[in-house]
Amino acid sequence: MGISATSIVPMKQSHVRACNAIAAASEPWKTLRESIDFARYITLKQAFVCILENAPAGFVIFTPEPVFARGGYLRAIGVAENQRRSGLGKQLLSFAENRTRRSSANMFLCVSSFNRPGQHFYKSMGYTKVGAVPGLISPASSEHIYWKKLTSGG
Repeated sequence: MGISATSIVPMKQSHVRACNAIAAASEPWKTLRESIDFARYITLKQAFVCILENAPAGFVIFTPEPVFARGGYLRAIGVAENQRRSGLGKQLLSFAENRTRRSSANMFLCVSSFNRPGQHFYKSMGYTKVGAVPGLISPASSEHIYWKKLTSGG
């Protein structure tokens, strides 16, 4: 699969065009017809890109410091269509969790109710649905809140 030949590095402005294309072909951005302000998260040092064969193949944006209920927050994750189901999403999410684990005991995220593959992915990675916010982004859908405990014990 070539996953061992990947590296996850801080996102640069030169990666934004490829990451915009990944987001445009991914849920929830495709359905919502929205984009991501990558420049903002680059400035905040919260955006990372997975490089495969010298090109961006995926991205992850997260806040590792506790922002809600003693947990970090996964803001966005996306994998190029031709790399889906290759383990790249798992690699990106594990990277975010490992960075977050240094300062937060938990990780939270939201996933749109219409994004069934996303919900399945997060459940397979050990996340539990703990709530929902109806109509947060779109009146026709809810944002499901998922949680994962990153540390054992207290």
